[in-house]
Amino acid sequence: MSFNSKKSIASMVAGALMLIAYAIYALGAHAPAADDLKPWALALLVFIGIGVVAVIVIQILFHIATAIGIAVREQERDRKKIDRRFASLTVEDERDKLIGLKSSHISSIVAGIGFVAALVGLAFGASAVFALHILLGACAVGSAAEGIASVYFYEKGVRNG
Repeated sequence: MSFNSKKSIASMVAGALMLIAYAIYALGAHAPAADDLKPWALALLVFIGIGVVAVIVIQILFHIATAIGIAVREQERDRKKIDRRFASLTVEDERDKLIGLKSSHISSIVAGIGFVAALVGLAFGASAVFALHILLGACAVGSAAEGIASVYFYEKGVRNG
């Protein structure tokens, strides 16, 4: 499995953990009232902030683990050789950019569908809190779809067109 596939999987795991943490909070005893919009919006903002920090920390730990794995696998003690090998893994070329574009396109489609679903829900009398949860779910599913597409394209290949 390629470095970029592993990186995408690490991001998906971080996103899934944050979604699970939010679900535990939302279904728990300390959740705000179902019709109180301000505390739910604040909770979503807090979880989004925590999610961003968690993804950054997990990516840093992933890069450190990768560098250690390279050193152990190749029995290298020379830092320059390890740095060159790691740099060769992390360089981004046109294929990586194409995969990123195709994956983010899929994510945008899913998030857009979620946005329309939230608007439809509001138009037919759903609560604003329910619409917030639809938006959060759509963003989470879109992010997961982006990660899955990225792994698929890295492992199976991608064509321009």
